[in-house]
Amino acid sequence: MRRVIIVDDEKWIRRGLIQSISWDEWGLSLAGEAADGGEGYDLALTLQPDILFLDMRMPGLDGKQLIGKLNQELPDLLTIVISGYSDFEYTKEAIRHKAFDYLLKPVKKEELAVVVQKACQELDRREAERHKVAREQGEDWLRQLLHAEESLAEKLVPAGWRAGEAALLLAHTDRYGDHVEPERLLPAMQETLSRMKPFLFGGGWQYELIPLQDNGKAWALAVSAPKLEPNDMRRLHASLSHAMVQASGGASFSFGVSRVKRQAAKLGEACHEARKALLRKPLAATGVLLDAEHLQPQTSRQYPQDLENAFLWVLQSGNRQAAELELERLFAAFTEEPATVAHLQWSADLLLHAMEKQLQAKDARVEDICGDNTLVYAEKIHLRNDRDSMKKLFLEKLLPPLVSYYSQSGEKLGEKAVLELKTWMESNYSQSLSLPQIASSYYLNADYLSRIFKRMTGQNFIDYLTDIRMRKAKELMNKSKYKNYEVAQKVGYEDYRYFSQIFKKKVGMTIGEYRKSIGQADHEGEKQICPSL
Repeated sequence: MRRVIIVDDEKWIRRGLIQSISWDEWGLSLAGEAADGGEGYDLALTLQPDILFLDMRMPGLDGKQLIGKLNQELPDLLTIVISGYSDFEYTKEAIRHKAFDYLLKPVKKEELAVVVQKACQELDRREAERHKVAREQGEDWLRQLLHAEESLAEKLVPAGWRAGEAALLLAHTDRYGDHVEPERLLPAMQETLSRMKPFLFGGGWQYELIPLQDNGKAWALAVSAPKLEPNDMRRLHASLSHAMVQASGGASFSFGVSRVKRQAAKLGEACHEARKALLRKPLAATGVLLDAEHLQPQTSRQYPQDLENAFLWVLQSGNRQAAELELERLFAAFTEEPATVAHLQWSADLLLHAMEKQLQAKDARVEDICGDNTLVYAEKIHLRNDRDSMKKLFLEKLLPPLVSYYSQSGEKLGEKAVLELKTWMESNYSQSLSLPQIASSYYLNADYLSRIFKRMTGQNFIDYLTDIRMRKAKELMNKSKYKNYEVAQKVGYEDYRYFSQIFKKKVGMTIGEYRKSIGQADHEGEKQICPSL
């Protein structure tokens, strides 16, 4: 509740204000009232109110003097001035001292309601801004701390976090495909933490909450208290988990909690422990709490090498339907109970690198065929923690371009693209040609197509195109009716000077020398275009 005090020497004014304000509706409480400025000053310093109703004309310390003193002592106080029509000088003084608003006597209930509403909205705005700044500052130090070298960690810890124990909870959606709205989730989590604060760890604890992914699917909560009791950690998890499920519309979250650390500088180590705990989550489990302190040893698991071999064989055959069936069998083995998130990610990693190795035998790479390299796909693998989203990554992002590549033998596909490109260039040499566009139409990487092009032609793409253009330029000059700048434009060069430089470099003589060699004088009009040639 926000606190209000009323300072007015007329009791009937104070009574009228008290009776006219809808206290509960606006979340306000009457903290106190005073009949003169001196009493009001002491009351304000003692009670630290949010809103002050102040009469400007009072005996002794009047409103003008009081507002000046309180403006220095309590700069965040919202002062609402009460004055009469004849108090113009007092009103000017109130404005000078940045009073929030003013009411004219006699105070009308409707006008009072409008001013109170404005004051509450301003307090809401300020509080939201303070929370935003505090959250950003908190996020900044905690985010840095989670990735800092141990030698730098102590310097990043705020003063208020340097005493007592600390621990870290990590929350992650149980299904990567679940849709989560961070703008709904964060307020619900903050409200739950604020509500639980008096009831956990003796009330003397603090926390910092940050998102680890922009999509709201992963969160880190750091907590610190003189003593972090395990039972209270479990209660905190239960309340927070319930709030997150409600706010996200049904998405479930599992939590990993670190061991208790003697100092907050160890939160980076705690984050590693909490991540490791989450990786031990059984794939079939949802909404669970995994404690790094009580983890069972990770069971060893045999990789289904025979199923991988079968998948790679049908993939290389270019049969998409068969490849999808073998991939389904592979993932059934990956996720066979008691598989954990760690087992799934490990298996998917091995499969990705086996696919890369098979391509390397053909002088190709995943990047050439699928657009991203194996490091990018490995990162995507380690963001996924359920069978469906992991399988979808392989089925939708990796399988289609690879099947297309293998179905046309990869090399044959690249060779076909080069042959078609050469034919097209013979007729369209004057156009702006894009190798990436040609490559993408064949599900090929531009660098990969470039390597095949050079192997088949002995030249890179630009040199090959330039040779065609120079050959066509000489053919046009042989017809003699074209001026040199017209020849340049017809073979794809808008810049005549650049064309002439390329011509000399490729042909071994200037344009003028070439024309003389074929029995032509300098072509009419050339000196006006480029006097130096």
